[in-house]
Amino acid sequence: MPWMYYRYPQAGTLRLSGRDRLAFLNSLTTNRLEGCTREQAVITVLTNAAGRILDLLLVLESDHESLLLLTLPGRGEATLAHLLGQLETTSASVPLASLRKTDSRYDVTIADESRLWDHAMLLPGEGPLPPGLQPPREPGYAQRFPNGSAAISLPDVLGSGLLLLHPKGVTVMMLSHTRLLSPETFTYERIRRGILGAETELTAEFSPYEVGLAPWVDVTKPDFPGRTMLAYAARQPERHRAIVGMRLASPVMLPATVRRGEEQIGHLTSVAAAENGAIALAAVRRPFARPGTQVSVHSTAGAQEYETPATVTALPIPDIPETP
Repeated sequence: MPWMYYRYPQAGTLRLSGRDRLAFLNSLTTNRLEGCTREQAVITVLTNAAGRILDLLLVLESDHESLLLLTLPGRGEATLAHLLGQLETTSASVPLASLRKTDSRYDVTIADESRLWDHAMLLPGEGPLPPGLQPPREPGYAQRFPNGSAAISLPDVLGSGLLLLHPKGVTVMMLSHTRLLSPETFTYERIRRGILGAETELTAEFSPYEVGLAPWVDVTKPDFPGRTMLAYAARQPERHRAIVGMRLASPVMLPATVRRGEEQIGHLTSVAAAENGAIALAAVRRPFARPGTQVSVHSTAGAQEYETPATVTALPIPDIPETP
């Protein structure tokens, strides 16, 4: 199968400028941003006071005077509003809906440039890379192109492929060498590969530790929202939930809980029909996250409850071995 791509719906792109742009963003997110350059994006999590996920950001230096913040799909407006709200609580501002400029604690301007940029996720295939692209490297590495585009290497939790950022209206010839995925096919591939979804796993229900974002959480940095909660959670990893793969005997509708015997141990977060049943991502308590664990999935339709046998799997979800 060749390389595949999926155009992010409602891709969010924000621009931060002003001399305090790094200090401001550092005060609100989990990772240190000093290593951000034009060739290296920094992955960081925007968290609330409880240490829960508001957004997962790729922060890339646009020029010597501004940063580009690439948000999760559909999260651009909410993240813009959150950042503006944080400015308003610390400084005076001018009354514009999409622009705020501080004149006290932080010298920062935030502009919404989502209308100017497109994002496409490129998923690795078995065939060769599209012409002009370098293989994915360490997460955040950015390959730049003369037309203003950039291909940013993604971490495992986002598919280990590339995020292609390009100006709207610019023809990106390398995409013609890949297969465009429909929303339904992308959902299946996302679950199979263990890619976390913006509306399913990367939400305020979870802390970064529960969904595999620990590499981008630095609780030794100066205070950020939720730091105390996350520092406490880091000392007790056995209390975390984990995102696992799951194979189900038959498709189910969400919401659906996961049980081991009579004990509820978690719930499904994403599900897609598959050959011989369904595949899913689930949040389960860590003692039950071992691949091969036999569980049952429970869902309801009206007054009727349905029980479906299921098996915890590794991620990516392995193929079913062919019967000899």
